Amino acid sequence: MDATTAASLYKNIELPSLTLLMIALILCVSLPAMAVIGYWGGRARRRMVLSAGGEVDHVIGETTLAAILALLGLLLAFSFGDALSLAQARKGATVNEAAALGTAFLRADYLPESGGRALQSALLAYAETRLLPGDAGLATAEDARLFLQRSLEAQARLWPLTLEATQDPVAPPIKAFVAGAVNEAIDAHLYRLQMMNSPMSEVAHLMLLATALTALFLLGNRAGLLGRRLTWRMFVFSGFLFIIMFTILDTQRAREGFVRADDLPLRATIFDMRAALEAAG
Repeated sequence: MDATTAASLYKNIELPSLTLLMIALILCVSLPAMAVIGYWGGRARRRMVLSAGGEVDHVIGETTLAAILALLGLLLAFSFGDALSLAQARKGATVNEAAALGTAFLRADYLPESGGRALQSALLAYAETRLLPGDAGLATAEDARLFLQRSLEAQARLWPLTLEATQDPVAPPIKAFVAGAVNEAIDAHLYRLQMMNSPMSEVAHLMLLATALTALFLLGNRAGLLGRRLTWRMFVFSGFLFIIMFTILDTQRAREGFVRADDLPLRATIFDMRAALEAAG
């Protein structure tokens, strides 16, 4: 199986369909707008009730509003926790891969110079493909496929070079010592790849958005129904909802926004590899 075919197997990688800027605009407009719509709906309902000679129930909808607000708080807590967990897992996967690549590179020094240098050069070339491209990152499925293709092509050269470099008369303990490290460096790819998927699907994000919009609608509707004015407090609440929901999404995006994945351990490992090869001549 060639690298292109292998890259095409990764069909379940979930990439965001909207940029953070687009999401920020949607949240900034929809959250306060829903409170205003609910308020005018409540005002209209109040006028209908009073014109019909009825009385407005001052406790109407309190149970529903309390339940929706409680549900919103629960969803925000779980979503924020998932986002932080994903950010930490991505960081851990990057550190582990950098450590595995660095270990394999150093252990290759125990091999004869001809095979060891070739393996070290291949490890360096592979490590360089593990860096995600620039600020844009993997914006589309095509970007992800090309990234995987380049990385898998470089990865496919590692094991044949390992077998070639560990042929007799290399001692069996050295063979196991080096081959085990290279195998761990190859396996680290799977953990990094798993971190490309968000633990929350777009359906879950829509559920959170729908709950937030419903809560703001009910708050505005209740204020209008009771004849109260729509004050700044409502917009402060919608503003905090915007900040929290945007932070959750921002934390889940590794290559855009304010909270970005730190690939410094991998870059430091690549720098050390280059310096070692240059020093060896």
